[in-house]
Amino acid sequence: MCDGTESGQAERRLVEGLRRGETGAFDAIFEKYRAPLFAYVRGLIGERETAVDVVQDAFVSLVARPQRIDPAKGVGPWLFRTARNRAIDLLRRRRFERPADAGSGTVEQPAAARVELADPAREAAARDRHAGLRDALAALPAKERDILMLRFHAGLTFRQIADTLGRPLGTVLWQAREALATLRVALGDEYRPE
Repeated sequence: MCDGTESGQAERRLVEGLRRGETGAFDAIFEKYRAPLFAYVRGLIGERETAVDVVQDAFVSLVARPQRIDPAKGVGPWLFRTARNRAIDLLRRRRFERPADAGSGTVEQPAAARVELADPAREAAARDRHAGLRDALAALPAKERDILMLRFHAGLTFRQIADTLGRPLGTVLWQAREALATLRVALGDEYRPE
């Protein structure tokens, strides 16, 4: 959100620069959002190459239609909403294109969360815990899963998530709380750090 803070004003200047066609504005936006946007889309889709394509499409749309961005809200919510919509459309098309048993429908663990362990027993235990988390996330309602993925994969604030999803902040906070409570129950002691 582009509020009166220094970062909010900087975001507003970037949006205005983008609208004027300034290359530097696009470069700054790209550097700020490419990594969190990719992490979020990769978490949604699970495939690196496809996630790269979706993120590129979102940035192409940004350049093609900068007037669609509300300078008061900033470019982040618009980018995440655009990428999310493209990813969902892609997943829906795939669901109708391939047989039901072809995909697992689970969320892939992000590369940043993978831990390499030297001990095979610990490595197997870590894989089991991550599979449990992945399954528990996949079982959440989509509205709740989106919030957690935007928060933990993309690093967005709850205000940014509310703007991205077009939901009231209170609703987002409540849904995040419900999602975390559901995960705690589903995972029990299994996912607590050793």
